[in-house]
Amino acid sequence: MTFLKRYISLTQILFMAIVFNLLKLITGEISVWIFFVLPVILSTFQLFYFGTYLPHRTPHSHEMLPHNSRTQKKNHLLAMLSCYFFGYHYEHHESPKTSWWRLYKNKV
Repeated sequence: MTFLKRYISLTQILFMAIVFNLLKLITGEISVWIFFVLPVILSTFQLFYFGTYLPHRTPHSHEMLPHNSRTQKKNHLLAMLSCYFFGYHYEHHESPKTSWWRLYKNKV
């Protein structure tokens, strides 16, 4: 729950509510739910599960030091599909300014 509180702010929620209502006037409510709301919700849980929970879950081992994070043990294609290479989480902590599509080049 702490992750979600830090991930999205009240201002962002209000902005999305305004956009939702404006889009609803233009396209209809069902379309807004399918093409706006559902992707936002799914991507939030995708980022949480693949980008935060899996890389940082316990048990922590000495390979995870100093960041207490791990890289996915899956192949390169699955790393891209799961969360845009955020499965290279240890590499992300080692080089946070590296673009997500270049993290694999820093693979430990």
